[in-house]
Amino acid sequence: MRRLGKIPLRNGLVACAALSALTAAAVVPGSAQAAEPAPAQRWIVQLKDTVTDPGKVAVEHAKGQASDGGSRLRHVFDAAVDGAALKGYALEATADQIEAIRADPQVASVEPDHTVSLPEPVAGSSLQAPRQRTGQPDAGGVAYKGDPLLAGQWGLFRIGAVAGSEHGFRVPAAARVGVAVLDTGVDAGHPDLLVAGNANFSTSPGANDLHGHGTHVAGIIQALNNGIGAEGTAPGTRLWNVKVLGDSGSGLFSDLIAGLNWVAQNAKAKNIRVANLSLGTSVDSPLVHQAVRLATQAGVAVVASAGNAGTTALNYPAAYPEAISVAATTVFDQRAPFSNYGASWVDIAAPGTDILSTLPTRATPLGEDYGFLSGTSMAAPFVTGSAALCLTSGHCKGSARDILRTLGRDARPVAGTGSDYRYGLVQVGCYWQHAPQCSPRSVEHDAA
Repeated sequence: MRRLGKIPLRNGLVACAALSALTAAAVVPGSAQAAEPAPAQRWIVQLKDTVTDPGKVAVEHAKGQASDGGSRLRHVFDAAVDGAALKGYALEATADQIEAIRADPQVASVEPDHTVSLPEPVAGSSLQAPRQRTGQPDAGGVAYKGDPLLAGQWGLFRIGAVAGSEHGFRVPAAARVGVAVLDTGVDAGHPDLLVAGNANFSTSPGANDLHGHGTHVAGIIQALNNGIGAEGTAPGTRLWNVKVLGDSGSGLFSDLIAGLNWVAQNAKAKNIRVANLSLGTSVDSPLVHQAVRLATQAGVAVVASAGNAGTTALNYPAAYPEAISVAATTVFDQRAPFSNYGASWVDIAAPGTDILSTLPTRATPLGEDYGFLSGTSMAAPFVTGSAALCLTSGHCKGSARDILRTLGRDARPVAGTGSDYRYGLVQVGCYWQHAPQCSPRSVEHDAA
């Protein structure tokens, strides 16, 4: 897989032996040399559920300045759903400082604040805009308004998000539930997207997307049926931009936890029922897992990309049992070579190679306006949009696992079903074409 950039190496100074000897000789016998200050690291502290004011405890524990002169405190967590809670905070601390914090009886656990990042996108094809087409509706969906790039969006046709007849193409209407995209941000000024609101938990100063990944993901879910550009799986669905990754495409576990907590706390008021996480890490974090649990307990289906390593290695948060883990398939309905796999933890598949979608309207590392990308990052939003349409149709009900059971029941068996992924290729057609029920799968599948 192609890397998008190189990380510059730091130049170091090599001290010569003679200079070292002179320095040593200059030390006055018996004098004490100043000790090097202990290096500070990033940590996440979980407080016990009995703590009533996590912010107050966090401020007390984080007294003093960080190594950059700013506050040592980064995030405070105080989320509760149906009796389950996640209380705590993230901060910078030395080993001695964190040991003192561990000793506080209000503290339940401490873990390092590791990095979470994007699966690196696979190089896609060059963009060529097909000719424009128009049509009128007949049964289900809405009139296709002629978005000129639709003919290049093979994934929408493959999952049943476009229907054709003698009257022309039809596409789904907007889902009546909201979705959240936890990513590098979304270009709210893109003419083919409509962002309902923004929340920024990254190190970047704003929620806008200066990288490109989050805008591409958002377009696969929601790109508008407006006669320009591309089309989304569920065009026009209310979409919330929750920025948890910085402009380089990486962030901290605490940023992701803060974003998931925001989703859990706002799920009911904003009717957010699906969250897309096209990101990952090989490190299993108990606190990230708890944040995923809270989101699902709030009624949100957490859809996550399985990763682009091409192995059975677990990728988190997709590997958590509460999440819906998504692998990528090719135009030939086979598992993409880069996609992680394994039916023990990967749930379902969706198109993930040469996927055409929106990009920011300014130059970014991934391009601008529209472009093709490949990866499980692109597969996950097809499932996110499908879940939103399934909930709107009434076919999907209940918990996140209930939603997965329905999506799996209606998925189409393809190569790798039952071995590379538990279910087959996600199918959305019956959710928006007024079908009273979807066709049952032609192969046996286990209960989720």
